[in-house]
Amino acid sequence: MKVVEYERSLQWIGHLHCPACQQNNLAWRSSGMSEAFPHFYCSLCSNVILQRKAQELVYYEATPELLARIAATLPACPCGGHFTPTAGPKCHWCHHEIPIVRDPVAHLQNPNMVVLNGACVFPDEREPYQVRIVD
Repeated sequence: MKVVEYERSLQWIGHLHCPACQQNNLAWRSSGMSEAFPHFYCSLCSNVILQRKAQELVYYEATPELLARIAATLPACPCGGHFTPTAGPKCHWCHHEIPIVRDPVAHLQNPNMVVLNGACVFPDEREPYQVRIVD
């Protein structure tokens, strides 16, 4: 799998705070202009799937019906979990889910995909890649 490296000093790199263990997790955040939606996290790990082919369905309107329609097509994650509309990334330290998906319907149009250091992105229109944050 391709590895995409981002330098820690870049403006798109930040910390995602875990409410359970209080640790900060290094993460890359896509630009809102990249329109990285809809995207969904794995139920077990921090991998994320980007469903650009479904973007035209939710571009102007996000509804519970559209969410159900897209959710029915989400595949299993290579880790053994399943990509789902209600999951968020998991803390690197304690594996607690970090609650960044508060409203799954509204999240359909969230253009900012947050990927934790070491997690993989599975875009439907490109090859998958792993995000690595380096010094």
